Amino acid sequence: MAKEEIKDIVLNGLQLRIIRKEIKNLYIRISPADGSISVSVPKQLKETTLRNILAGRAAWIEKRQKYHQKVIQNKVDQANGEYYWLWGQKYRLEIITGTLQSQICCIPPSQLQIKTAITPSPEKQAKQLEIWFRQQLEQAIPDLAKRWEAIIGVKAAIWRVKKMKTLWGSCNVKARRIWLNSELVKKPPECLEYVVVHEMVHLLEASHNRRFYGFMDRFLPDWKERRRRLNRFPIV
Repeated sequence: MAKEEIKDIVLNGLQLRIIRKEIKNLYIRISPADGSISVSVPKQLKETTLRNILAGRAAWIEKRQKYHQKVIQNKVDQANGEYYWLWGQKYRLEIITGTLQSQICCIPPSQLQIKTAITPSPEKQAKQLEIWFRQQLEQAIPDLAKRWEAIIGVKAAIWRVKKMKTLWGSCNVKARRIWLNSELVKKPPECLEYVVVHEMVHLLEASHNRRFYGFMDRFLPDWKERRRRLNRFPIV
C-alpha cells in the first residue's frame, strides 16, 4: 500500500489536514469529536486545483465546522453541569452527594439538582437525566390530550414518546397512535401543545392539505407562530 502524504495548511482562516492517497475523488471530513477538518485528496491533483476547490467549499466547511463545534460545546457544558433546558427555561445542574436515595429535582427559577450517594459517572448521569426528562414529558401529555379531545372531538388510542431525528411528532391514523419527540420537553409548553394539536388534527384529516390547515386555524389560531418558535432551533 502506497504511503499517505499528510500536510497541514491554512486556507481562508481554516486549519485543514490534507491527506494525499491513491484515490479517485476528493473527500472532506469534519470530525464530530473535535471539529477538526481533514481532506482526502487524489495524489495526482495539483496544489493550485486543490486550493481552488477548497476555496469554493470554504463557506460550507466553515458552516459545518461551527455546527459540530456547537454540538461539542453543548456536550461539554452538560458534562460540566453547566445547563439543561426544561420547558423553554435554562437550568444549571448541581450534583449533591451524600443522600441515601437518588433523585432529580427542579428548583425554579434556574436550578436542576441530582441528589445521590456518590457522584455518578458521566454515562450514568446522562442516563438518569434522559429518563427524568422523558418522565416530565410523559406526565404533561395526559392533561393536554384530555383537554384537546374535548375540543377537537377525537381521541388517540396510544401516546408514545421517543427520540426522533427529523420530526417533532407523528400520527398513525389507522392505529390512532401518536408519537412525540422526547426533545419537546426542552421547548416552551405552548410548542408541545402545538404538536399535540397538530397530530390530533391528523385524526380528522390525514394529509397536510387545505382541510387540515383549516382545522388548525379553527382550533389553534396562533399555530403558525408556535411552529416558528418551535423550529427556531433544529433537532439535535
